[in-house]
Amino acid sequence: MLRLRPIQAHWFETYVPREQTLLATELLASSGAVQLELDPRIPEQVDTHKLHDYIQGFQDLAEAHREDLPSSQSKPTALVGSPLHLASTALRQLQVWAKRIDYLHQHQDQLQAELDYLALLDEGLATLHAAGIDLDGLTHHSHFLCKCLFACPQDDSDCDGDSDSDGDSDGDGDCHNDSERDGVSDNFSVSDKDRDRERERERESDRKPALQALVHRVARGSRHNFALLLGEHEDGDIVRRMVLEQGCEPVGLPAWLSTGRGQQRRDIDSLRRRKQARLEEIKGELMRLRADPKIATAHANLETLAWYLEHAAHQLGSHDLCHITGWTIAPEPTQLQQRLWDADIRAIMRFPEPPASVSSPVMTLNTWWAQPFQPLLLMWGTPGQAEVDPSGVLALVVPLLFGYMFPDVGHGLMLVAFAMLFWWRWPAIRFLLPCGLSAMLFGLLFGDLFGIDDLIPALWLKPLEAPMIVLGVPLLFGVLLLLLGLVFAGLEAQWRGTLRQWLQVDAAVLLLYLLLLLAPFVPESLWLTPLALLHYLIGSALQASARLLTAFGEALGRLLLSLFELALNTLSFLRVGAFALAHAALSHAIMAIADTTQHPIVWLLILVLGNLFAVVLEALIVFVQTTRLVLFEFFIRFLHADGRIYQPLQQPPDTPSLTTHHIKILMQDPDQLLHRQRMCKPAMTSRHDQLRLGAR
Repeated sequence: MLRLRPIQAHWFETYVPREQTLLATELLASSGAVQLELDPRIPEQVDTHKLHDYIQGFQDLAEAHREDLPSSQSKPTALVGSPLHLASTALRQLQVWAKRIDYLHQHQDQLQAELDYLALLDEGLATLHAAGIDLDGLTHHSHFLCKCLFACPQDDSDCDGDSDSDGDSDGDGDCHNDSERDGVSDNFSVSDKDRDRERERERESDRKPALQALVHRVARGSRHNFALLLGEHEDGDIVRRMVLEQGCEPVGLPAWLSTGRGQQRRDIDSLRRRKQARLEEIKGELMRLRADPKIATAHANLETLAWYLEHAAHQLGSHDLCHITGWTIAPEPTQLQQRLWDADIRAIMRFPEPPASVSSPVMTLNTWWAQPFQPLLLMWGTPGQAEVDPSGVLALVVPLLFGYMFPDVGHGLMLVAFAMLFWWRWPAIRFLLPCGLSAMLFGLLFGDLFGIDDLIPALWLKPLEAPMIVLGVPLLFGVLLLLLGLVFAGLEAQWRGTLRQWLQVDAAVLLLYLLLLLAPFVPESLWLTPLALLHYLIGSALQASARLLTAFGEALGRLLLSLFELALNTLSFLRVGAFALAHAALSHAIMAIADTTQHPIVWLLILVLGNLFAVVLEALIVFVQTTRLVLFEFFIRFLHADGRIYQPLQQPPDTPSLTTHHIKILMQDPDQLLHRQRMCKPAMTSRHDQLRLGAR
């Protein structure tokens, strides 16, 4: 995968039980993603009181939302950032999430209650309609009458569902059983087996005649008995005491209720569908909130912080834990944490801000096809965090330049064979493999095989027959490469936050360079040159800190220098075509010398020695010229090389002897020993103590 920005390593801190330090270091090294470095700072002191408040707030919230809270991981996660900042951020996320959960639950309960009411209303209307009770006028407000419909739960009493007792009746209604002496009590589903209720009714018997006077009609439904009460407004207290206390609930008749039963059913069904759809939406949102990965991460982080508060925060001053610090390029911080926990090392890993005095190392593109050209990049330096990593571009540019200057199928095949035979011994020569393949490709294009130009046909042209084309193609390639370098500089300006300054000045230089190149082919482009020059001058004036006249003089001087350098860099690529012509001329000279002899063995000897001489000499010269073009024409445009390379901790070999392994590491890398001594000092003060601890 091609990427333009180097991977920046992240600072990590690990708190490991002292007796497990060496094993933890070995596990971290085996990941291949850790570079140890001593922390120059005093270990960060965490405000444990404030952290305790955050943890307590989280625990209270988790207890109140236990059923809804997404489950955390079974093992602590890595702490990316300051513990206090991480705790406050996670708690704030959970608090916002909890408010949303509470709102949805309230809304869900409200909708469910409304659906229950609609079901009860529908049942009541169906029951009253079947009993022939007319509801006309009941939905209109009255200043004189209290009009109420109540639903009472059914019991074992025998009531006639078609009761149509009148308001002026003596209160016996249509319920016929042994409890008729209690007036209308049976009509409200009050069990005669409940002795406590009976005694309560006896104490309130003086109020029953008043209630009986309120009963207008009673109808028995599928699940409830529905009582229609009519009375004066001051009788409302009697209704509340005698009806609601017996388990009945009022059924309000909404103003939107139609008069016809069919229309009533349609209105209720329509409203029920809308509320049911909204209820399903709320349930779906609740399910998403219960599985929210961000909330699960916040939950896991707070649980890890609780572990950190209990086991690490108070012990950093003592020597129960060792403080291992360094850099890592692991894509997921939890990978290192999980590696330690899988080995039963109860350690906590943090990813705070790095020390201000230490720059973060970077890792350049390290794919198999880019690795052979890493030494060429390191000749110039290591790109910084906000610089372009040209490793991927080198894998394309270097073979093209090399192959164009050294176009011979036979010579390229010799380079490929040499690289395949000896790169296991000298890994640095791996670049010869793609360069040799490129030389073979251009050899086919130019029709050259071991200097014999008439042995195979040229797929493109013969260099000595079209020298201007051979010179012009690399010149065009150089222009494109220089433009790419200038664009890379703009990309770096964006990463650094200085894109505006780049657009004001450097973009104008790029535009002027492009217009001047187009002028011989498109004369009309010269009309745009003054505009580009004006752009440059205005941008320089905006950035000037001196007087305007002085700033214009300095800007013009820098512009002339930049254009002069670009012109020289562009002409430097003529050497690519020149070396292609030189190779053709040298091959022709070797063949001419060989043709001067008539003896076939001498002819073959001259040809072999001449080609060996050409391969060694030209390969060396072409490599030097390719390096020069890349470094001083391409890299100079954008690469400042202010970074430092990431150097991972060497992975331990597969050895059955842990003690021998640690002896080997400590003997080969004294800096690692010093780092470990300072991490756990005075708990481990000598190499002997470390080895003895590792063996244990």
